[in-house]
Amino acid sequence: MARQALPTAVATIYRFPKTHQRLSDYLKEVEGVDLRVNGELTIADTRTHVLAGVRENDEPHWVRHFSQVVGVDADLRSTSPFAVIVVEIDESSICAVTWGTSGRHLLDDLLLDDDFGLDFGIRRIDPAKLRLVRSNLLDVSARGMEISFPSGNALSGFPLEPAGELVTGIEGPADMTGLTYDTATGGRSWQIRAGRSLSIQLGRSPEDFISDLRTICAVADEDAGDAPLRRIAEVRPVSENDAMMSELESRLAAALGGDAQHGPLGLCWPASALGEIGQANSYIAGRIGSVGSRVLDPAFEVETLVEPFVQVDVSRRVAVLRDAELTPCADDAGEEVLTRPISMIKWVAFETSVGGRTYCLHQGKWYEIGQEAVDRVHAQVRELLRNRSSLAFPLWVPTGKPKDEHDYCELVARQNGYLCLDRTFARTPMHPRFELADIIGPADEIVHVKWLGRATAASHLYTQAQVSAWAQRFEPQAMEQLQDKVRAIDSGRAITDRPKVVVLAVGGREWDVDQLFTLSQVSLLRLSQELRNLGLELQFADIPFIAKRKGKSAGTAA
Repeated sequence: MARQALPTAVATIYRFPKTHQRLSDYLKEVEGVDLRVNGELTIADTRTHVLAGVRENDEPHWVRHFSQVVGVDADLRSTSPFAVIVVEIDESSICAVTWGTSGRHLLDDLLLDDDFGLDFGIRRIDPAKLRLVRSNLLDVSARGMEISFPSGNALSGFPLEPAGELVTGIEGPADMTGLTYDTATGGRSWQIRAGRSLSIQLGRSPEDFISDLRTICAVADEDAGDAPLRRIAEVRPVSENDAMMSELESRLAAALGGDAQHGPLGLCWPASALGEIGQANSYIAGRIGSVGSRVLDPAFEVETLVEPFVQVDVSRRVAVLRDAELTPCADDAGEEVLTRPISMIKWVAFETSVGGRTYCLHQGKWYEIGQEAVDRVHAQVRELLRNRSSLAFPLWVPTGKPKDEHDYCELVARQNGYLCLDRTFARTPMHPRFELADIIGPADEIVHVKWLGRATAASHLYTQAQVSAWAQRFEPQAMEQLQDKVRAIDSGRAITDRPKVVVLAVGGREWDVDQLFTLSQVSLLRLSQELRNLGLELQFADIPFIAKRKGKSAGTAA
C-alpha cells in the first residue's frame, strides 16, 4: 500500500525587517533570468509577490582549462529553475520562501535578518541531539569550522569558544509544535537546518502555508531566556537603527586611517567566499575612492588592504569601504575570478569596547558580545594570568627606534643565565622563517618579549609563541637549531631536553584583564590550551617600563 503523502513539503525561509511597502523591493534584479511568473498575488488573504522562472548559469571557470587539456571545446553552460514567494507577515516583518538553488540569489542580501533561522533553531532544536554547529572565529584568523555528530550531541560536546565564536548555523531534530507537520505526524520532530535561513516543512495548502510562516516567525521572536541553546545567541547583531551605530562606525573610520586606539583591524573571510578558501592565488581590490584596481598577493595583510583609506576623508571612509570591492581569483594575475565582487567591508574585522560593552564588525555586520560570555572569558583569563614568571627583567626605556625591542632583549641577556635569540631565525619545512624565542631563561625558559603599545602586538605575540612551541614539538629541525643557537652564544651551555615553560613578557602595559580586548583574551585562552596539549606551561611577566610619548602607537592591546 502506497504511503500517504504528507500535507507538507520542505522549503527554505528567509526573513526581512519590514522597511519597504512594495514586496518587490526585497528582491534584486539578476541578469540571465527568464521569468515565467512575476507579480502580486493574494494567498490565503495575505499579500504576496511571486516569482518563478529559470536562471542561466555562467560557464564554470575551469572549462577553459579542461578544453585546453583535451583539445575539445565544451559548452557546459546550464540552467536551473527557481521559485520565490515574498510574504507580508505583519507590520514589522516580511518572509521570502525559496525553492531551487537560484531563488536565494534574487533576495536583497543587505535587507535580510541574518539570525532569523538561528533564532528559531535555538528555541526548537532538541538540545540533547544537536547534530551540527557551523561557526566562525571573531578574530583575525577568521577560522571557519563545521562540527557534526551524526547521532546528535549536547551543546557541551561542541568545542565552542566563549564570546570569540560566532555561530552561523545549527542542525538537529526540532519540535514542530504549532505547525502543520506536527498535526499531520502526531507530534514527530523534523531535522531542520537553521542559520541565516531556515529549511523546514511547510504546509502545502495556501492556508497552512501562511499559518506555518506566521507561527515560525512568532517562535523566532519568543524570549530565549530559558532556551537550553541560548548560549549560541550570546553574540548578537547590532541593528542599523541602533543609537550606538554612529559611534561604532566613527571608530571604524579612524581605524581605517591607521588610528588603532579604539581597536585592531583584521581580515575576515566572507561567508559567500568560504568555498574558495585555498583556491585563490590573487585578489582584485577596486572602487576605493580615486584609487584604481590593485592586484593583491594571496598572503596580503589588512594594512595593505586598507592603505588607500588614509587618503579618504574620515567622514566617507566607511561608505567607501562598503562600496569598495575585493574579488578572489584563481590565477596570479587577477583575471580568473572565483566569485562575483564582494563588498570590502565583509573582508574586514574590527573590535572595540564602548561603555563596558564589546562590539565586533564581522561579515560586514556589527555584533555585540553578551555580557555573560564576556564575564566567563574575563574570569578564565584572570585565573590564567595568575601564573607569573619569577624571571628578572630590567627597566625598559623605549627609544622609538626600529631596534628598540632587540636592544632591550640584549639588555636582558646581560644578566647571568639569560641568552638573547631575538632576530635569529629558524627555518623548518613547515615554517620557512620564525623566531624560536626572544630570550632563553636560566632554566631554559622560552621567553617571548613584546611592547604592547600597538593594537596588533598581542596577536603577533600569541602567534610567535604558538609557532615556536609547535615547531619544537613536531619538527626535529627546530630543536636542533635551538641547540645550535644556544651553543653558538654560550659554548658551555647545552639544551638537552625540550623546554617546558613558555613566558610571555610584555612592556608598554601590564598583563591585566581590563587592558585586553575580549577577542584577544579568547585568543590567549586558545594559546594556553594549545601549549597545555603540547606539554608546556604558560607563564606571564610584566616588564617594568617607561611609557612612550603619546602618539599613533598608543592604543588598546588586541
